[in-house]
Amino acid sequence: MSKILTGKGRGMARVVPARSGAVRDWQRWAPYAAVAWSLIYAALGVYWMAGGRGFPYGPESASGDLGPLLGRLGSSVAWIVVSMAGIPAAVMGITMLRGVRGRALRTLFLAAGGLLAGLLLLLMTSLDLLVKFGYSLYAVLSLFTDPEIGRKILGSWTQWGTIHQLLCLLGGFLWLAATACYARLSRDACLYCGRRDGPQGWTSPDQAARWGRIAVHVGVVAPVFYALTRYVWALGFPLGMNEELFRLGQESGKWLFGALFFGNFMLAGAALMLGLVQRWGEVFPRWMIGLSGRRVPIALAVVPASLTSVLLVVGGIGIWSGLPQMIANAAAAGAEGTGLIGEIIFQLGPTLLFPVWGLALAVATLGYYYRRRGPCSVCGRGVLSEHK
Repeated sequence: MSKILTGKGRGMARVVPARSGAVRDWQRWAPYAAVAWSLIYAALGVYWMAGGRGFPYGPESASGDLGPLLGRLGSSVAWIVVSMAGIPAAVMGITMLRGVRGRALRTLFLAAGGLLAGLLLLLMTSLDLLVKFGYSLYAVLSLFTDPEIGRKILGSWTQWGTIHQLLCLLGGFLWLAATACYARLSRDACLYCGRRDGPQGWTSPDQAARWGRIAVHVGVVAPVFYALTRYVWALGFPLGMNEELFRLGQESGKWLFGALFFGNFMLAGAALMLGLVQRWGEVFPRWMIGLSGRRVPIALAVVPASLTSVLLVVGGIGIWSGLPQMIANAAAAGAEGTGLIGEIIFQLGPTLLFPVWGLALAVATLGYYYRRRGPCSVCGRGVLSEHK
């Protein structure tokens, strides 16, 4: 289509020439991509049903506590979800593209689209994916120091289980975008910015800056807590750890490595999150030669932050689901009383906060987007809003 209906404004429908040819215009292609994804996944499901190899939730594909949560619900439940993500989802997507309205149908499609996106992002990806992303930088650096380890870690990305999780991650974001597009069109809002005539309310730049800042303050607690525990261990204090395990880590250099790599990595993540509410998160600082003074592209912050927020929530859910077994193992190893509490608080504690960090990061990212998006170049709304 060369034109797009952007909703009612100032007493009459406004039809504005749509932008075209830009990857950033996800509102135009994401719904079609979501349908295409489901059709491809449906073909994959038919292949598995015909006896093809690679079904990710069979007994031979289980990966313990690091595997997707869907696999722990049993193969029957997994087959239902896999089947619904195929042809039924594609049919729903095509119906949504036709702009079907009505309060009941709109509620049904929004709930179904949101549920499908949630299943793909949260139940069909796993803690294993977060671990792989976390070790990616270390793997690249290891190519220069210990090539064998680097190649082994990077090679794990070619495993089918990992590829399938990346496929589901892509599908989850596509269906999230497609559902957002349908929500906008079905309420006569601008497809590109989601605005309607009237006050912006909680999505206004000022309001978004306020609740986004709160989310950032909540979110930085987890990475800072994580980094502090690693620094304390590196300094020689067995915080929440039995002496034997701590001594083995000292002899192998594990705690020093944990502080230098993971501790600093977490603090860097906290700093980047602060950038969502700081001036240097909008304009590149002076020390960045070649970029100094230029505005930070919104997508440069929103895309990686959105991906990270999902991985953190998924990883945190995986850790929480395995917590009872971890406590049982620690108790069987002789930990009890304050020792057991110390292990939970200081060894597991920072990672148990990952879901909180992930949710806070998602909220802060949304606030950053609303604060910086500015006037819409399609419908013209937001002109009077001062964006920071």
